[in-house]
Amino acid sequence: MVINKWNLKSRVQSGKSIYRMAKYYKDLGIYLDTDLQTFFNFVRNIPYKEDELNEVTARPKYYLSGVLKALDCKKKMVLMGAWLNAHGVPWSLTAVSERPDQEVHHVFISALIDGKKRSIDPTYNYFTLFEPKPGVTYAEELPR
Repeated sequence: MVINKWNLKSRVQSGKSIYRMAKYYKDLGIYLDTDLQTFFNFVRNIPYKEDELNEVTARPKYYLSGVLKALDCKKKMVLMGAWLNAHGVPWSLTAVSERPDQEVHHVFISALIDGKKRSIDPTYNYFTLFEPKPGVTYAEELPR
């Protein structure tokens, strides 16, 4: 299997890589026929792993292959972004901090659903679909 990986050195570069890898929505295979809640549940139940020092992203098929046993937030956003692309749902990446010093440490998806911007964050298995983000001290939308 050919894997496209990109070393990521900044938030903007990370975001662009996530957007780029999420274009490969056909990699989702059987998951293309699931509804949003079912796919969200599938992704959130993949164990979470903190970011690595040499951050990379890859096509969805790599993450679905089972090679990695756990995924960080960026890798989970590749999967969710691919599902949203496949279903024509407009979305963007939001980089956030919940820290007092506002240092960015997390990314999630903001999707336009039923005319409202909704948070989609399957990072942890206890998160729910469209869960609000009340503890955010800083947020920025990442460019495509």
